[in-house]
Amino acid sequence: MKKVATILLLLCLIPHAFAADTIVTKKNRKYHGKVIKIIDKGFVVRTVEGSIIVIPKENISKIFRGNKVLDLEEGMSYYLEVRRPFLPFIVLSIATGAYAVKKFQDYQNERERVKNSTLGDLVDTSDKSKTHLAWCIASGLFSLGSFYVAIRPMEVKVPIGRINVSTTSNGITVALHF
Repeated sequence: MKKVATILLLLCLIPHAFAADTIVTKKNRKYHGKVIKIIDKGFVVRTVEGSIIVIPKENISKIFRGNKVLDLEEGMSYYLEVRRPFLPFIVLSIATGAYAVKKFQDYQNERERVKNSTLGDLVDTSDKSKTHLAWCIASGLFSLGSFYVAIRPMEVKVPIGRINVSTTSNGITVALHF
């Protein structure tokens, strides 16, 4: 039983051991690695390649760890959730797509009717195929647009709170709690 519990504990801790932070600077440069330590000059980061670098605090914009974000410019931490609130638009997309197919069939039928008729057989001499084609194209584009809106994910910021600052006897140190 102890072996099973130990193996389960190790399996739960492995992703945290190999998790990498993404540090974004104010000049939009990205570093992938793990924040090891915070010193007076800045953040000490061990990159994925294995090198250790120091990034000055005033140059860092955001630190991403999984879905948690520390925004050092605003002084806030928050979670990023991916949602799809417009998923019901798929029904609208299917309906307008079906209408586009129907209008294309009407276009083809109208073209055939005009092509196969002689001047004496035509009771209605107007050609409405262009109108059917225009409705087909418009509803097809609307169908594609509503499908894109429906499946497009939206990132929502869920605020956690202010970034914690803790003091020590030697002075003030910034403690970032993930």
